[in-house]
Amino acid sequence: MSKKIITNKQNIILTLLFIFRFLNSKQIQQFLNHKDHRGINRWLKSLVENDYIGKDFKPIYGNLTKPAVYFLTAKGRKQVKDIYTYYLPKYLKKISRDKDASKGFRIKCQIIGDWCLMLFPPEKGKTIPIVETLTHLLTTGEQEKKIPMNILQFFTSAVYPSFILLEKIKPDAYVRKKTTKGITHGLFFVLDAYVPRVMLQYLLKKIFTTLDEEYWETEDIDQLHMYILCPNNMVIIYLRRLLKSFLERYYGG
Repeated sequence: MSKKIITNKQNIILTLLFIFRFLNSKQIQQFLNHKDHRGINRWLKSLVENDYIGKDFKPIYGNLTKPAVYFLTAKGRKQVKDIYTYYLPKYLKKISRDKDASKGFRIKCQIIGDWCLMLFPPEKGKTIPIVETLTHLLTTGEQEKKIPMNILQFFTSAVYPSFILLEKIKPDAYVRKKTTKGITHGLFFVLDAYVPRVMLQYLLKKIFTTLDEEYWETEDIDQLHMYILCPNNMVIIYLRRLLKSFLERYYGG
């Protein structure tokens, strides 16, 4: 498939995979707000056959088959890079190893995609907010100088805006909304089902140590929220205990 016959919808699929790294066919259909899954499958099949995207699919006969999961190949990354005037070379290099990514990481990326779909249900005739934000950045090479008022924005590490906590804490996803009171920031973390306890301790220590510093607090911050998605009750119980101990250590009481 030559570049000139890649459809606009297929380019959007490539951009979505650039943003989220791994998405399944049902999520891609939801993002594109397309009723006919056969049309989505034709676009995906064509992209796979022409080596723009990779496909992770293992049918289990006799059971309900899970949807196929897709990711960018080297050719797909080059296509995304060529679409835009500006690009993020470090991020492109980072995702070049995605074909070897673990099952846990692939699931994490799909969960972040679901989070975005939950916050921004697709609307007929409207652009995909996160694709629009990324397109603006990659075609202008500039961060938004003025944050839009009363509009919730969702970001992944593909296109984080300038905010010091993102550099220090490195969440899995980020949302922000500006109102007359200031900016509300939300940092999202997705925990793996087999996350070691020491990693949970490290995550909370990094968060609390960073928040204990004063350099990140600016006058335009209204609220700061942290969202941690836990895979099971065992992790939830342990995380609650850790949170209690960290809160007592840093804030007393």
